[in-house]
Amino acid sequence: MRDPFEPEVFVLRVPLKKGEVECKELSLRPPLLKDILRTDGHDPDGVAYARALLSSLSGVPEVLLDQLVPEDWADLRVALARTNMRFMGLLNLLDQKDGGKTPGADGDPTQAAALAPPPNSEAASAG
Repeated sequence: MRDPFEPEVFVLRVPLKKGEVECKELSLRPPLLKDILRTDGHDPDGVAYARALLSSLSGVPEVLLDQLVPEDWADLRVALARTNMRFMGLLNLLDQKDGGKTPGADGDPTQAAALAPPPNSEAASAG
């Protein structure tokens, strides 16, 4: 399983170009809350949402990302879906079902947070 705190590098089938400069790969750094906030105002299922998130994670301007060919875009959308699932706590729930991990055992705070109610919630105070 890939370390969720390491950048993910994608080699592009068709490089992005601006003048004489070519971008042959995109490196997506691990997501932070500010990256999700950058998508505010966009439909989470829409292309604009994914483009804003991709730009934030890669540091590549959105206008340059508009040059992505469909095959590269599809690969990157899968990575962005994993990012969204991490923020919603879903990815870690799936990992636990598949791998039998204990919540938070791998040091991923999103996994533990997804499975435990907040300390001040009704579920926590009922137990």
